[in-house]
Amino acid sequence: MAAPGCAQISGVDDLAFDRKRDAGMASDAPADADDHDEFDTQEQFDGPTEEDGPSPDVDVPDGPSGTPYFGELKLRCKLINGKSRQDPTANNTHYRANLSGSSLGISVVQDNQLFLFFGDTLGAEKIWQSSTSLPDAVGYAAVDFASVADDPDLLCTELRFLLSGDKTGNVEGDFAGARMKAPAGSSLKEFIHNPAGPLNYAMQPDMPGTLEVPSGAFSHDGSIYLFYTIVSTITLQVGGSYLAKWETPSTTGDPTYQILYHVDQRFTSNGPLGGNFINIAPLVEGEYVYLFGTGKYRNSPVYLARKRLSELAEEGGFEAYDPAMSSWVEAGTPTAPVVAMPSIGELSVQYFPEIQRYVMIDQEVNAGNRIVARFAEKPQGPFSNAVTMAVMEDPAFEKKYCCDAKECVGDKIIQCDQAGFFGVYLLPTVTVHPNASFTLYFTMSTWQPYNVVLMSATFK
Repeated sequence: MAAPGCAQISGVDDLAFDRKRDAGMASDAPADADDHDEFDTQEQFDGPTEEDGPSPDVDVPDGPSGTPYFGELKLRCKLINGKSRQDPTANNTHYRANLSGSSLGISVVQDNQLFLFFGDTLGAEKIWQSSTSLPDAVGYAAVDFASVADDPDLLCTELRFLLSGDKTGNVEGDFAGARMKAPAGSSLKEFIHNPAGPLNYAMQPDMPGTLEVPSGAFSHDGSIYLFYTIVSTITLQVGGSYLAKWETPSTTGDPTYQILYHVDQRFTSNGPLGGNFINIAPLVEGEYVYLFGTGKYRNSPVYLARKRLSELAEEGGFEAYDPAMSSWVEAGTPTAPVVAMPSIGELSVQYFPEIQRYVMIDQEVNAGNRIVARFAEKPQGPFSNAVTMAVMEDPAFEKKYCCDAKECVGDKIIQCDQAGFFGVYLLPTVTVHPNASFTLYFTMSTWQPYNVVLMSATFK
């Protein structure tokens, strides 16, 4: 069995890798947005060639060399619903958790247990219907993380959800919505602007509702920390963020988090981090947690900050990184972004020691609706130009993944004439192949049907 974080080594057959040009390792600007899109020629890659040299020792790989080339996008499975939102998958969340649709799926490993944090979540029978402000759900793997790292497809059958103890209708149980506790001396209303519950009555003041969702999470010292968004009740867009702590993560009971403090906001011009850290992808590295942040919703470049893990309990204490000066500066000091593309919202960052690279993935809407990856050798970059993994408007994507009729049969996942994909989040595992290619795994959300799917992307 592979060590946690590295899936079992396997071969790759019939992958078409684009080998026409290397984008280098410079931060991309809008003019470079189309680097690594489809080109006229492709090389079929079935294994190492004389040009590639011998397969590397995957336990101690050579250092990174340039930007990887994209090879193949693959649907592993649909996690929540199948042909439609009413159709269960092998995870049977409709019966097991009274859950028919959700979004996000942010992965965190705690003591060999994989948790997945989902956003606005729909019930299957009677509870949490589309006319309500929706709560967030917490999923977990019913097998240990070492097994999932060895075979990520286990999530296609072994995804479970925390249950509330209630049972509504012909189900095994109702999923538990995430709840918050306010910090001493503060009110929940400072953090939860749109509570979950039937609109305009019977709201749950301690439950973040629609659009108030986790944007990133990490594990430290036996607890899980989550960055949450705050929505503007005027614009109905996310405009603030805070940090909460799940002190004792468990696969049973209601997930209840202790809010620690505000992180940033765009409601006024006085955001502690300049309003650039509303959606936050955290990454623990050494004695710090690094924050990759975006500001204006899906219309922002990526900025970088960090904070000492030993100071997590106290508000403030952030440093911001300025790539223009290659230095860390006091929080609130204007800095350049680490990724200049101004059309990013949700994002995910992981470090994979097996390939000696930091990987950032996100959805961008600057040149169609697309999903891209960027690579770096250090958390502060420089990050490579965007490597495109999927474009909704691409005829090949449409043919393979857009639903033909009212139902999404087989690999069809989206009613592309009605909605699109969003919210991509890396799993903390990678498969390294003998031919020096590697496969990353990530969750991806879809509208219509409202679902989360497990995808993989292979690079060389």
